[in-house]
Amino acid sequence: MKSEKPETNTLSEQEALELIARVFDRNMRRMNFVRGELFIVWGALAALAALAEYALLRWTGSPQVLWSALIPFTACYLFTIGQSRRKGIVRTGFDDLLLLIWGFPAMTALASAAYAIINPENTLNPAGIAQLLFSGALLVTAEFFRGKGSNHSGSFAALVGLGTAGFIAAFTFTFSSPFDLASGNWLLQLALWCTLLVMLPGLILRHIARKPCSRS
Repeated sequence: MKSEKPETNTLSEQEALELIARVFDRNMRRMNFVRGELFIVWGALAALAALAEYALLRWTGSPQVLWSALIPFTACYLFTIGQSRRKGIVRTGFDDLLLLIWGFPAMTALASAAYAIINPENTLNPAGIAQLLFSGALLVTAEFFRGKGSNHSGSFAALVGLGTAGFIAAFTFTFSSPFDLASGNWLLQLALWCTLLVMLPGLILRHIARKPCSRS
């Protein structure tokens, strides 16, 4: 009695390439969706916190009340870390790179705001500093979508346009008027640019997540 050889399912070269492309497409869309959610959450949080601090500053008249902004940021950071551990989300090398690209500007912007509160004689607008740093980070992030095919060309152009507009507006608008901590107008500027340079790019990343990735 002859023993039957087990059947082996082999894929052709074309089928293997299509399978790899589908897996790559699914993973890229998932990662862009996750990153988009984080950009939206942090951008919305920063904008809403700036508006809330503006209201508190106008109500109390004391710049010291601005330290309360640390509460929502700390809570959101701890919640994000807890969610990542609970869901077992594994960071990729690209995620670590994005943390470096955006983490340093975010910490520097926060430090500049803290310095303005501590030193009432400060004349440098922290909203303008955040605007320049976030614009640079956005332009660097946009480079990841350069040459990724026609599916991403519009997204690349949108990210570059937002980053460039942030740079130009920083010098022609934000830094053009004297900085006044007590007026709180810089908080309104901060809310505007956190929306345009952080939250809006998050919506663009979510849009990318709904489109198939280029296989070229």
